[in-house]
Amino acid sequence: MSFVLNNTPGKTISEETRRRVLDAASELRYTPNERARTIAMAKHFSIGFFIPHSGYLSSDAYIIRVIEGMTPVLNKNRFQLVLQPLKLQEMNYLQLARQDSVDGIILMNTHDDDKGLSEVISGGFPLVVIGSIRNRDVCQIDIDNRSSAAVAVNYLIDLGHRDIGMIVHAPLSYYAARHRYDGFRVALENAGYRVGKQWVKEANLTEESGYRAMNEILSLDRLPTAMFAGNDVVAYGAIQAIKDKGLRIPEDISVVGFDDDSLSRYLNPPLTTMTNPAASLGAEAAGLIISIMHGRRPAELSKLVPTSLAVRESCRDLRRSVGLGR
Repeated sequence: MSFVLNNTPGKTISEETRRRVLDAASELRYTPNERARTIAMAKHFSIGFFIPHSGYLSSDAYIIRVIEGMTPVLNKNRFQLVLQPLKLQEMNYLQLARQDSVDGIILMNTHDDDKGLSEVISGGFPLVVIGSIRNRDVCQIDIDNRSSAAVAVNYLIDLGHRDIGMIVHAPLSYYAARHRYDGFRVALENAGYRVGKQWVKEANLTEESGYRAMNEILSLDRLPTAMFAGNDVVAYGAIQAIKDKGLRIPEDISVVGFDDDSLSRYLNPPLTTMTNPAASLGAEAAGLIISIMHGRRPAELSKLVPTSLAVRESCRDLRRSVGLGR
C-alpha cells in the first residue's frame, strides 16, 4: 500500500491494484505524513556510480565533472550518490549494489570484458550507461567518440601535418578508447595518409602512462610533427615528456587533447582539445536513472551529446612555414 501512496520509485504496481489502494485511501481520508515520508525515502533511495578501472580517480578531472553534473539533479530529487571506484577484476555489480543498498546503477568506463554488465541487464536492475555498449536495449548516453576524434585529427591535417601520432588513453578493450582510435585512423586514411604505427602507443588513463608512451615515441629516429592524445590527462604526461627532451610545443611537436579539462586552458601553451561535456552527461544520466526507477522508460534509449574543438595555442600551422595551400 505504501508503495502506491508514496509513488515509490522502482516498484511496478498494476493499475488495478493502484486504483483500489487510492480509492480505499480516499474513503479513509488518508493524508500522507510528509515528515515520515521524507524519512522513509531518505532511508533508501540511492544511486550507485560504478567506475571500473578507477585507481587514479583523484587525477581524472573528467570523472569529477561528471559527478558535479549528477549532484544537483540527485539532490533535487532526494537521491543519494554512492561512489564505487572499481578495479578491473571487480565486476559483480549486482552484488555490490545489494551490498551498498543502491536502487539503481550509473556505469561508466565500459569495456569488452565487463561480465558483470550482462548480469545487471538480465536481472532488470535499473541501469544507465555513460558511454557506449553493444546492447541497444540499455539506456546509454555518450558523445560520438569516433567523429569527435576525427575532427581533432582533421584540424591537424588542415594545418599541414602529415606525420601524426596518437597516444590512446586506455586499453583498446574500452569502447571510448577504441572509438577514438578509429576516428584517428579513419581521418588519416580519408586524407590519403597512412597511420604510422610506430607513433601510436597505448596509455593507461594516467599522466604517468602518457609520459612513458611519449618517451617511447621520442626515442625514435624520426618523430611526428603532431600528437593526438586520447584524453587531456594523458596529454599532460606527453607534454611534460616533450619538454623534458628539450623540445618545444608547438614549434617542434603540436599536441591536441580530448576532454577540455579546466587545467588545459592554463597550460603553457594552452592546450587545443576536444570538449567533452562531462557535467551535461552526468546530469542527463542522473535524470534518466531517476525516470527509470519511477517506471518511466525513455523514448530514446541512446543519446549523443555534441562536442566541439577548443582551439588554443598548442598546434603549429605548417602551411605557413612550408608554403602549403588549400
